[in-house]
Amino acid sequence: MRVLGGWVIVNRTLWAVFILTAALNMLHLRVGFLTNHAADLVVPALLYVMLRGLAERTPQRTFLRRWFGATPERAAITLLLASAATEWSQRSWPHGVFSGRFDPMDIVAFAVGLSLCYACEKSKWIPRVSGVP
Repeated sequence: MRVLGGWVIVNRTLWAVFILTAALNMLHLRVGFLTNHAADLVVPALLYVMLRGLAERTPQRTFLRRWFGATPERAAITLLLASAATEWSQRSWPHGVFSGRFDPMDIVAFAVGLSLCYACEKSKWIPRVSGVP
């Protein structure tokens, strides 16, 4: 039996929560935290795991990873700024590309999700996939 690395489990869990929240929103079901803030918490975290290649045995060296994911700090800051920009765009353009209602708690959720991933990577609390340095 193959043992999965900790980041693989994190990656799969984040994907599962993302898909659940997307399905609930598409069905127009309102279930509190899951439809209000769960995606705001998990999507930037999922992008962090993907951008850093944490759940991959041999991460591909793409332009995005070389530039934006070069260090944990750069990945976290880039994703926080991009996520916050999408939220701020809702203030002046509520029916635009990132349509919705501006909510400062969404920015807090972005920061919490990214901070957790950043802290876990820096502390090495979650093990990487075998064979990844």
